[in-house]
Amino acid sequence: MVHLVLTPLDAQGLNEVVVVGYGTQKKVNLTGSVAQISGDALVNRPVPNAIAALQGISPGVTITRNSGKPGAENYGLRIRGFSSANDTKALVLVDGVEMDLALVNPDDIENISILKDAAAASIYGARAAGGVVLVTTKKSTSGKTKINFSNNYSLNITARQPKRLNSWDEQALVDEARFNATGAKEFTDEQVEWLKNPNFNYRPSLTADRWDYYDNTNWIKEGMKKVNASQNYALSVGGGKQELNYLLSGSYYKRDGVLRFGPDDNSRKNLRLSVNSQINKYLSIGLIAGYVNSTIHENSYDSGNIIDLLYRVRTRQPVFTPAEDVTGQKYNGDLQLNPIDIENNAGTKTSTYESYLGKVSLNIKNLVKGLAFDVSASRNQDFYNSRSEKRTLIWYGKSTNTIRNSINIPNQLDVLKNKGYQDNLTGQFTYDLQIADKHNFKLLGGASFEQYRKDENAASANSMVTNDFFSLNFGDPASKTNSDNIETWAIGSLFGRFNYNYDGKYLFEAVVRRDGSSRLAPDNRFQIFPAFSAGWRISEEPFFKNNVPFVDNLKLRGSWGQQGNGSVLGLYDYINLITSGLAVTDQTKKEPNLIFNGAKAQYLYQRDLASRSKTWETVESSNIGIDASLFKNRLTITAEYYQKYNKNMLATLNLPSIIGVGIPSSNVGELKSWGSELEIKWRDIFKNGDYHIGFSIADNQNKLTKYDGKNSIGSGGRVPLLQGYPLNSIWGYKTDGYFQTQAEADTYKTKVKYPFFASPGPGDVKYKDLDGSGVIDAGGGTPDKPGDLVYLGNTNPRYTFGVDLGATWKGFDFSVFFQGVLKRAFLIDENTLSPILGTSNMPWTIHQDHWTPDNPDAFFPRMYQTSAHNFKPSDKWVQNGSYIRLKNVQVGYTFKVNRKYIQNLKVYFSGQDLFESTKVLSVFDPESGGDKNDVNAQTYPFYRSVSFGLNITL
Repeated sequence: MVHLVLTPLDAQGLNEVVVVGYGTQKKVNLTGSVAQISGDALVNRPVPNAIAALQGISPGVTITRNSGKPGAENYGLRIRGFSSANDTKALVLVDGVEMDLALVNPDDIENISILKDAAAASIYGARAAGGVVLVTTKKSTSGKTKINFSNNYSLNITARQPKRLNSWDEQALVDEARFNATGAKEFTDEQVEWLKNPNFNYRPSLTADRWDYYDNTNWIKEGMKKVNASQNYALSVGGGKQELNYLLSGSYYKRDGVLRFGPDDNSRKNLRLSVNSQINKYLSIGLIAGYVNSTIHENSYDSGNIIDLLYRVRTRQPVFTPAEDVTGQKYNGDLQLNPIDIENNAGTKTSTYESYLGKVSLNIKNLVKGLAFDVSASRNQDFYNSRSEKRTLIWYGKSTNTIRNSINIPNQLDVLKNKGYQDNLTGQFTYDLQIADKHNFKLLGGASFEQYRKDENAASANSMVTNDFFSLNFGDPASKTNSDNIETWAIGSLFGRFNYNYDGKYLFEAVVRRDGSSRLAPDNRFQIFPAFSAGWRISEEPFFKNNVPFVDNLKLRGSWGQQGNGSVLGLYDYINLITSGLAVTDQTKKEPNLIFNGAKAQYLYQRDLASRSKTWETVESSNIGIDASLFKNRLTITAEYYQKYNKNMLATLNLPSIIGVGIPSSNVGELKSWGSELEIKWRDIFKNGDYHIGFSIADNQNKLTKYDGKNSIGSGGRVPLLQGYPLNSIWGYKTDGYFQTQAEADTYKTKVKYPFFASPGPGDVKYKDLDGSGVIDAGGGTPDKPGDLVYLGNTNPRYTFGVDLGATWKGFDFSVFFQGVLKRAFLIDENTLSPILGTSNMPWTIHQDHWTPDNPDAFFPRMYQTSAHNFKPSDKWVQNGSYIRLKNVQVGYTFKVNRKYIQNLKVYFSGQDLFESTKVLSVFDPESGGDKNDVNAQTYPFYRSVSFGLNITL
């Protein structure tokens, strides 16, 4: 039995030092909105990267993912919703150097600070519109040499994916769909019985040079692994004296994918060195060096295309050719492409990203009391190499006289290489001054210069002399292409911050930054980004402290400021840029097709008009928040409300096409975003242990208030940009069940035209004629004239929440974390949702619940091939993407050890994404598609993970 003995907690949380822009502050003195996350919260989880580990941990920080593909999960990190309709990523600085958080070793992270509002983030000016994430890595400390080792081995179980029917049940739905469409079935009753006979799988066709197949192949089982592995190893060594100490760390991570054959994996190697030297009491020097290597191996045909085939290829087609086949081919591709052959033989693609980091910093302090100088210089050099080899595959009929299917004709080699670097030079000073014990001042001033350059070369060739050796030298000379690309920009900045604290009660902060960017024309190049914030610690007032003793801290704070969005400004498009190209016959490249004397011709043209008036996107935001600690700091509460306005957002002008040239973006758009956040935590200690309970929830909304009259909803579906509505809004039809009889359908047709389909019948979806026009349509295709379309929500997640429970007792520790979304809508791609829309797209087990006279209230309409009239965007098919998920659970035990040899030894079990509750169709994950894409059959499945790990310190 555990006896709870409530013990007062100290105010350590209030005195905690929080990393902010270009410095640190005590948490109790913060006036901006800053969330700090300990690195301990990110480790021991079977996740692919540090971004994944952040999901649900902090309110207002939304983590999205589009795929389970190793190394290409496409995690997105958004702070307080959208700041622009254009691409706006959070600025991630790792020890002051911009990096991709997905490539940082979680074991290297000491803590993460997330700067949410303008008061906290404006000191980064033109880079801060999407919020700022400051990652502080573990540093060297003085003392005897310490060695840390951790290992995590995970089993990843594929979750929420379609299930295939056996061949005779599949054929029953195919026959039903064909009969409804044509009045005739594909198979006779005898042929259906052949499908059920395991001893009769094929015969020579009586009418064509091919085989007739009656097999029963579970393509998902043949081509995908239900369980695959991932592993993570991390080792660090550190020690030294105060005068010179070091920390060297390295890690290796590898995750296998779901495809059973061929390449499908991602590996990552990290190496990092931190050295600090205290030269004397005034001067110290720091050095950070790092290396990252991330490699993705995949099939050149693309894993999404292969997964689509595994989900849809007819189950009566076998994997291999019959024993009597004389074509010499091993794999069968008679009915459709053979995904197993493609996995093994279609070719490979390898993508490797490497990064080398070096940073030197110099700190001088106390030459004058309270005055410190910091200078740092860094370079992040990266290299990217991609090589894709596409092999030609041909599938014959019963003889080589008939080609049934083929891919990659001709074969092709694509090579892409680039290298880039990002330099940063920063100098700053801080000055702390205290007057009469109650007046506390802190002044920060500095300047920085940053530059970036990328050089890229691409080449391709096809029609190799052999299908087994790929070289640009051996391709058809007429097919060879090459190109290069250079991207470069620079930004210079001045920044400053002033803090005033009176007696720990009244807090004030002012921030200003002036940025100048080479991306803009000289007249618009410079912009000032200010911010102001103030706080009142009510709990320090005598009238409150003496009358409300159970409240340890109560702070009211507010802020206003501006942040810039400089990443969407383009590269020198204020100049009339000339584009060079080589005319080709491939119309997919959408370039002029110029052929002179039967040969390709070089051409030069101006693709877009110059935009000399373009200037910064500036996001103006305000925030009000309350921080409270009660009951001897056991209970902490933070509540916030904020608004953001992007009043000069870049948007494409709606001009007549008669101009004949691309239209540049201009500062004519406007986006409003607003929301609230609440975080409540309770923690306490008892004999031999402690426990904690945490809950957080955040809501964010947005509205595109102005976008140069962008008001088209087309024929419905997901509309990315629509003036007066949220980004990624969904429009569709209202439905009224199914037609149950032909008479009902015929009566409907006398009143309402049904343009999607000429002859609706029983089992078809009945769409409502909302505008009474006598026709089901989109009217004028605008929100003012939507016809029968209605607004059905948007894909942006709202009410994101997290629940955190945990306890320790003696050597045991336990934690469980739930995460979810209470409101989100999304669409499934029409081609995916509709079975047999193409005659090769087979239905799944979920489609067995379809309309028949005996099943009039089925989920799916009647089977019907080659027509999607029942699957138009509508209230019937919009998915309710809300969910609650067991995100992580951990159970560990720390052994009592002989500290002479081992400082710490812990073993643990960890589970990730173990289950969820949602109303989304069971074959799709509620997070699929992120917020910008419809879900389709090419979606790489997500995982459930169980792992076992070991942490040891020597």
